Amino acid sequence: MKQAKTLNQKQLFLFLKQLELFKNSQRNQLIISLTFYGGLRIGEVTKLKWKDVIDNNLTVKDEIILSAENNKSNEVQRLFLNKKLRLEIVKYKTFFSQKYKHINLESPLIISQRNTQFSPNSLCQLINSLYKRCNLPTATTHSGRRSFITNLANKSLNAKVIMSLARHKNLSTTQRYIDVNDEQLKQAIELI
Repeated sequence: MKQAKTLNQKQLFLFLKQLELFKNSQRNQLIISLTFYGGLRIGEVTKLKWKDVIDNNLTVKDEIILSAENNKSNEVQRLFLNKKLRLEIVKYKTFFSQKYKHINLESPLIISQRNTQFSPNSLCQLINSLYKRCNLPTATTHSGRRSFITNLANKSLNAKVIMSLARHKNLSTTQRYIDVNDEQLKQAIELI
């Protein structure tokens, strides 16, 4: 099985800029941001509701509580939101409010062109088509989560911290997500 390509920060920035040229750009940028900046799995993205990311005052939360039925581990999990992801949620909320005039906190955060909740499969198809349209044919729906974990590892964070942020139960699972490339190896050898 081919390994999902990771994107560095420059590639991610260019990809997000390219998405501005396509239909539903705000929604698509948020989807990608949720995977790259939050490390969410595609199935988790499809199950998010507005109430998961904003409070009753329509203020973006600092963390998302993933219910047991909405994540792979079947346990309640916390997901901290960094500034970049909170900013993307604010941008999407502003766009959504202008377009639909109202936010129902019980409604899906990410909706299709038919105003329905995506299935994980249909969202995977959308994301893969966006990567191809932006000339990133080796990127897959797993590239965001994989890049999230690899970028944390490149910051020399404690492995247990990365494991917790990735919401993995085993360190060996987290280690399989970390991509190593020639540039990292060259930088590492210069540390000696």
